[in-house]
Amino acid sequence: MPRGKKECPSCKTLLSSRSSKCSCGHIFEKKNKDKKPNKLSILSRLVQIPEKNKRYFYQREFKIMNSLSNRYSLEFLSVLDFGRKFDSLAYLLSYKLKDTLDQKWRAFNYKFDKSKYVEYNIGEKFGEDKTIKKKNKTTRDFLNE
Repeated sequence: MPRGKKECPSCKTLLSSRSSKCSCGHIFEKKNKDKKPNKLSILSRLVQIPEKNKRYFYQREFKIMNSLSNRYSLEFLSVLDFGRKFDSLAYLLSYKLKDTLDQKWRAFNYKFDKSKYVEYNIGEKFGEDKTIKKKNKTTRDFLNE
């Protein structure tokens, strides 16, 4: 097979390697690779990026990010949310937020044990479904009632 080409399994024609659909209608599926979370997107989500001196800022913050990823995981840091952006990731290393961060880490890694609890079966559904028509109520309709 030539370099940079792939063969359609249904019609055996050669296509470019980036094409996603053949003229015969066959659709090539994309291979899902397990991607690591992007450190830059994590950083931009958690921290306010300054206008000036970005080089030193990124050096410092990526050093802190690496120490946080050694303690926790990048998957955890990618879903971590405090509801606001910090000035630096050094807040997450501080003594005050360490307990909160550890608590969120335990909640992130919590595994639910279903064997401890009884599973109930409520049976089959019976009766007809009721359709409820929702009428948009305007302010005039509300005041006229």
